[in-house]
Amino acid sequence: MLLIFRITNGFAHHAYSQCLEDQRTLLLELRNELMFSSTVSTKLVLWNHTQDCCSWEGAECDGAGHVISLQLNEEGISGGIHNSSSLSGLRYLQKLNLAYNDFGGVQIPGGILNLKHLTHLDLSNAGLVDRFQLKFH
Repeated sequence: MLLIFRITNGFAHHAYSQCLEDQRTLLLELRNELMFSSTVSTKLVLWNHTQDCCSWEGAECDGAGHVISLQLNEEGISGGIHNSSSLSGLRYLQKLNLAYNDFGGVQIPGGILNLKHLTHLDLSNAGLVDRFQLKFH
């Protein structure tokens, strides 16, 4: 019974949360800053201003409409990821997955350090260099 409740609760949570406009703007800015292959991408390529960002593949929101998870692994992202205010502006972000992209050996953006709620960070096989010696407790 508990498992069914959690699954049902998960679907209800996703269906009823609506994206806040500032969150949609930040995600679209992030999308525009990233270089990615439109033939490889299954998430970023579909993000647009007409849909609720809480329904976008790779994005998850809390009940208030804040983005809490970005799963952008294997999206064909290449080149650098800038120390952008769009990423650090996602203040409620708890999970960030950029694994299996090719950032070309650039440093991990310092803006990630400003994400106070971040508990899960996956940068495996992403070609990022850790200049901060990131540690999470």
